[in-house]
Amino acid sequence: MVDLLAGGEARRRFLRYWVRDNRGNIFDLTFFFTFRLVPATLCSHFGGWLGRVLVPRAYAVPLQRARANLETLFPDHAPDAIADMVDAYVDSQGRQMVEYSAVPRLARRSGGVRRVGVDHLKTCLDVPVIFMGLHLSNWEVLMQCLTDLGLKVSLNYDPPRSRARHWIVRHVRTRAGIALLPPGRQAVRPALRVLEESGQLLVFCDEGFNGQIRAPFLGRPANLQTNYALVARLARRTGARICPVYLTREAGVRFTLTILEPFALDDAASSLLDDVEHLNGIVEPLVRMHAPQWYFVDNRLVS
Repeated sequence: MVDLLAGGEARRRFLRYWVRDNRGNIFDLTFFFTFRLVPATLCSHFGGWLGRVLVPRAYAVPLQRARANLETLFPDHAPDAIADMVDAYVDSQGRQMVEYSAVPRLARRSGGVRRVGVDHLKTCLDVPVIFMGLHLSNWEVLMQCLTDLGLKVSLNYDPPRSRARHWIVRHVRTRAGIALLPPGRQAVRPALRVLEESGQLLVFCDEGFNGQIRAPFLGRPANLQTNYALVARLARRTGARICPVYLTREAGVRFTLTILEPFALDDAASSLLDDVEHLNGIVEPLVRMHAPQWYFVDNRLVS
């Protein structure tokens, strides 16, 4: 109490936790529960509008970074084509944030999700499987689609810093039937147990860390500091098959769920770095193909 009255770090922590942070928490929770009362289509369209209006004004630096990254990834594109991609990016970002209030409704909306490659799941029954996911369009809708197909998926994840957003993420995912593993390195042992019991694990292999793109490599040298290495190690140790899955937005609230053919890391002579490059060779073309819908396109791309 003396520290609070006198000032100092204790007072700053107190004010940040109970005053400044809670203003944002109250706003996020109010926003989330209010839009649960709004039709799913209207939710998404409002999010698109909000992204187009808010991002250029409140997030000018990330927007400039997104534009620069798109110019780097697509040097042959004309300025008008890059501008169209930037417009699609802000639309996607806005929709994804507001759609947290409507995830199950969007996933189960009649005709809302076209499913491609579902037959591949037949080879995933009663064997350990690592679903390799991507942060494209709305990955929460992706997870809802997977559990609606009868899959019992466990997920390792990094929690948002905001307490309210962390609660919202956990609420949406557990409500979808996703089993959440502990964050960070604490997830490794539980993930091994899931696979050793012929379970299904979802690992997102495109990553942004501290505002910097870590994966895919996008022309940079491969390294082992990514979820690619985690997936390869888990697959090698348990014999799990790897099944890439991702969701793309066709237009508005129409999505396509794509499930690629599962495969095993069969070549015993391959090094861990070889495995990582193999996995990047699957992920990177998909990210490039759908770059405006990629969540991390506004992160720093450092060589």
